[in-house]
Amino acid sequence: MHPSGPNINKNAQVSAFYIFFVIHSMQIGAGIMGIPQILFIQAKGSAWISVLLTGILLHLTVFIMVKLLQQYENADLFMIQKKLFGKWISLLLGTIYLSYLFLVVSSIILTYIEVVQVYIFPDIPNYQLSFLLIALAVYAINGGFRVAVGTSFIFFFVSSFMMLLLIKPITLIEWVHYLPIIQAPLRDILMGAYQTSYTVIGLEILLFIYPFIINKRKIAVAAHSAVFYTTFILFFVTFVSIGYFSGPQLENQIWPTLSMFKIVTSPIIERFDFLAVAFWIFIILPNIILFTWLISYGAKRLYHVKQKHALYVLAFLLYLVVSIVYDRTMIRNLSTSAGNIGFYIVFVYPWILYLLIVIKKKMQQLKGRNTP
Repeated sequence: MHPSGPNINKNAQVSAFYIFFVIHSMQIGAGIMGIPQILFIQAKGSAWISVLLTGILLHLTVFIMVKLLQQYENADLFMIQKKLFGKWISLLLGTIYLSYLFLVVSSIILTYIEVVQVYIFPDIPNYQLSFLLIALAVYAINGGFRVAVGTSFIFFFVSSFMMLLLIKPITLIEWVHYLPIIQAPLRDILMGAYQTSYTVIGLEILLFIYPFIINKRKIAVAAHSAVFYTTFILFFVTFVSIGYFSGPQLENQIWPTLSMFKIVTSPIIERFDFLAVAFWIFIILPNIILFTWLISYGAKRLYHVKQKHALYVLAFLLYLVVSIVYDRTMIRNLSTSAGNIGFYIVFVYPWILYLLIVIKKKMQQLKGRNTP
């Protein structure tokens, strides 16, 4: 164990208990609105199996991330890369990582704006809604890391009721849609699990906030609980979508989750899908806040600038990009690129780092034995 690492003020640290809310909030965002369609096109009625395979992969990734972080006393990704690759290569890798995070948060904002334009305000321009979302994120991040974590904690409970809106679609499920259980080749089911990567992006925050955790021994339990709950939500939404829609219907539904809310009515509210889109901001906002905090904090660690200055530059760049991109195809390509890159960064890269650390330690041990 090496003692070096970022010095974090005790006033900025949080309990491992909050890791559950942070990771879950990072993973459940824009992707869950459309993931059932994407999975069904790939794996047909066996799409729910793809979600379960994704859950297994998530737990394996949490395991290796915790093992990786435990190799050092107070490490984050930037410190680990610097120890393995040196100053300049680690700077390059860190810059690539931040660029990837910027791509992700841009796609999240654009996806939500597109949903609002389709369902509620067709004529609202990107620059108005993006300004609101980015301004709220900047305001929260200026309050510090604890405020950013607090938004994920509070909005988790505010938005949890939305799953209750699927009770009505559950009563209309056609169970024959699930038969036969295996409706696609193994390759397609595995590809479905691969394509879920955009939806579960966010787990990588664990590699950055480890020094902010007070009781680090409990971080594994909190992280595993978070990905288990995320897997359950994805499985639930996908399973209900397959049972409720026919195959052709589901393939043509861009946002199946929101479409199922349309059939929910009450004497007071006729269109619950409008309400769902409005309340979805409580799911999206913690996503945006935490990703934006992550990029600004990463810029501080990499380039030794004040986080506040990095935050304002980042907010301007985000606003510029989101205001320019408006075409549905461009947004879909952006999300697809984020998911494809995210698969290797989230699920593959930690294993490479851990393997390199093990090899480096073995070489040091052999060198020590051979030294007279």
